[in-house]
Order: sequence, then C-alpha cells, then structure tokens
Amino acid sequence: MNTFGTLFRLTTFGESHGPALGAVVDGCPAGVPLTRERIQAALDRRRPGQSSLVTPRNEPDQVEILSGVFEDKTLGTPIAAIVRNTNQRSGDYEQLKQVDRPGHADAVWRERYKHRDHRGGGRTSGRETLCRVIGGTIAEAYLERDLPTVRTVAYVSQVGDLVASVPAPGLTRAMVDAHPTRCPDVAVREEMSRRILAAKEAGDSLGGSIDVRVEGLPVGLGEPIFGKIKALIAQALGSVGAITGVVWGPPDLLERISQPGTRFHSVKDVYGGIQGGLTNGEPLQVRAFFKPPATLADHAKGGRHDPCIMPRAVPVLESMVSLVIADLVQQMNARPNTP
Repeated sequence: MNTFGTLFRLTTFGESHGPALGAVVDGCPAGVPLTRERIQAALDRRRPGQSSLVTPRNEPDQVEILSGVFEDKTLGTPIAAIVRNTNQRSGDYEQLKQVDRPGHADAVWRERYKHRDHRGGGRTSGRETLCRVIGGTIAEAYLERDLPTVRTVAYVSQVGDLVASVPAPGLTRAMVDAHPTRCPDVAVREEMSRRILAAKEAGDSLGGSIDVRVEGLPVGLGEPIFGKIKALIAQALGSVGAITGVVWGPPDLLERISQPGTRFHSVKDVYGGIQGGLTNGEPLQVRAFFKPPATLADHAKGGRHDPCIMPRAVPVLESMVSLVIADLVQQMNARPNTP
C-alpha cells in the first residue's frame, strides 16, 4: 500500500539511507501551473537541519522533476519527482542491525518481512514524509486552479503540557513559520522552544498536537457512506507514523459544549466543517495528536533525531489534507449526483 488516493493518486518510494526518495502523482489534469521552485519551497519547510529544534541531519532536499511537467505546467501524465539523499551516516546504525529499538517498527518488520533496511529505519523512517509534501504541493497547485477559495494552514497547538491559544481567523502559513516551533501563540512559543531544547540536551523527547484548518471548501465535498471526508482525513493523517489520534471540531469544542444552555446542534461551526460525512461550508478543523519520538537517551544525544517532531510535521499534515481534498474534488466532478 504505497499508493494513496482514488482518482488523484500519490505513490511514494525510497528509504531513509537509499540513493533517493520520490513521489509519483497520477491523475493531476493537464495545464496546472507548477514549478520546481514551488515544490522546493514546500520541502524547505519540512527538511531536517532548519533550526536547533530539529534533527541536525543536514539534507538540502533538492527536488528534481523527472516527468509530467513541461514549461511549468502539468501535462496530465504521471508527475515523477525525486530527492536524492546526500547526508546519510549509515554507519551510525550498524550496531542496530540485529537490535530492535523500543518504540520503533524494527521488530514487527523483521517478523513480517524477514529482511529489512535497518539504516535510519529504512522505509519506516519519517524521511518518507518528504514524498507526501511533494504530492501535497501538486495537489495544492491543482486546487489553486480549480478551487481557488481553499486555504489550508496547520500549526503546532501543543508541546508537552503547553497548549497554545486558539488563533484568530485569517491565520497564514507565513504567520506560522515566523517562529521555529511553528506555533503562532507568542505567549507560549518561547517556552515551547526552551523545553524542546532541554529535551534534546537530555536525550528525551516531547509529543503534542497539530491543528489543521481548511477554509473556503464548498458544501457537499465527500463521498458517503464509506468515503466520508472525516474518514479519509483520519486515514490520511493516521498514516503518518507519529500520529496517535485525530479529533474534529474547533479547538475550544469541549469548553463550548460544556456551557449550560448551549444549543450545540443549531451552531454549524461546532461540527468542524463536516456533517453527514460531507463538508458543510464552515472551516474544516481537525487536531492530530503526536507521540514523543521513540529515540531516547544516549543514542538520541549522539545520533541525529528530532526531540519533537511537530515543527517539521506541519507541512506534512497540510499535504495529506490537501491530497484528500484534491481527490474528493476529482470524485465529485466525476459523479456529482450519485450518492
């Protein structure tokens, strides 16, 4: 299952310490404006080594488009793109060739496949998510042309027990990227940064959550009964390795519904933009919870690992949600009146 999507499809390939990782997007129509620079800008938001809060593995993650684009427009043919690995230190993992790390996929992959790439986790590494960012960027380019009202923005909403306040409407990616934590709340983000650095120094790690907000969606996007948009987003986000749970609705939902006299069912925005499995025209809102990274203690101090994955995961979640939306738009256009 290396392919995601029904009509707008992303296939990813490659391992953490192999020659390259890449993505193939099939189903993107012809004529969509798409440049290498646009994909590169998205990868730069995810890449390692971008601040002291993340892994120091210094990969430039320079993308190469191999097919499907000519004169900065898509051809309607499969779009293939790769990122070559240039800063592997595979020897760091030699001692782990026969040792299964707690909290990682080593043991279950060994049992299932009898053979695995132990270097950096191989295919199970979070480095695979760069392929999703490539696919998500192509999806966003398609949506920008065919559904230009859509705006998807994610941000770090919690690190450890530090919870960010709900941002005002109109949040932009530039506002999120203004701080290395990718938390827009000026009241807590410096403390978040301090705690992440302290965890890094101690060989410890921190979990938390990321909120995703999508504005400008049309009413009725989704495919009942088993293609509900909330089900597809849950699958998309749940496929990201570090995510442990997904909930829908505004960040202050529990507080609002616990107030005496609240007429919950008469207020559309408490549904997180989804009713009956379809979008209702309100902003779609979802929160994804992340476990702390499993690499700890002396290996975390000596190796190159994220003490907190959320800052780099923000563009990954935006990409996965954009892929779902692009695929559902394609499906709605193919069969608009067949529930």
